[in-house]
Amino acid sequence: MTQVTLNQNPLKNSVTQDQSLDELVSFIFDKEVSKENILVSINLDGEIIPFEDGLKVATAKVSSFKEIDFEIKSSVELAYEALDSCNDYIDLLVKKIKFLTDCYNKNELDQANHQFTEVIDILDLYTQLFARIHSTLKRNFSGSFTISEDIQKLDIHLLSILKALIPAKEKGDIIMLCDLLEYELIDNLTQWKIKIVPALKKMKGN
Repeated sequence: MTQVTLNQNPLKNSVTQDQSLDELVSFIFDKEVSKENILVSINLDGEIIPFEDGLKVATAKVSSFKEIDFEIKSSVELAYEALDSCNDYIDLLVKKIKFLTDCYNKNELDQANHQFTEVIDILDLYTQLFARIHSTLKRNFSGSFTISEDIQKLDIHLLSILKALIPAKEKGDIIMLCDLLEYELIDNLTQWKIKIVPALKKMKGN
C-alpha cells in the first residue's frame, strides 16, 4: 500500500490506490487543505518533482509508488519567501544602474543602451513580484496592514521616474538620464529596501 503524506504528515482521509496523482491532488485540496495553500512539489519515492513539472506525472497511478509526499505551503509563506528575494533584486538593480550611468558618462552608448534595457526589464520583474507580495499580505493581514500608504507613495514615485526616463532617453538627454537613474531611481529603490521590506518582515512575527 502506498504511503501518502502531506508535508510528511499522514493524511486525515483515506486515499484510493487506483486514482491518478492529478486526482489525488484534487482530493487533497478538497478534503485536506484550504484554498489559500499552494502545492510546491511532490516527492515520489525520494525524487522531488517541482510543481511546474508535475504534469509529467499527473496521470500516474498512486499505486505506482511506495511513498508520496506533497509539499504544501500557504500563500503567506510563499509571499515571505519571495520578499526575501526583493533585496537581491534591488541590489542587482543598483549595481546595474551604477554601471549604466558609468557607460553614459564614458559615452559608451551601445553598452549603455543594452544596460538600459536590462535595467527596465529587471525593474518590471521586481514591480510585478512586489505587487503579488503586497496583494497577498494585505489580504491576509487586513486588520493590521498599515503600510499600504507608504507603499503607494513609493510606487507612484517609481512610476513617475519611469515616465521621465523614456522621453529623456529618446531625446538623448544624458545629463537628465543619469540624474534620474543615479539619484532618483537608486534613492527610490533604497527606500524599498530600508523601509518597506523590513516593515513587512516585521509583520510576520506579530
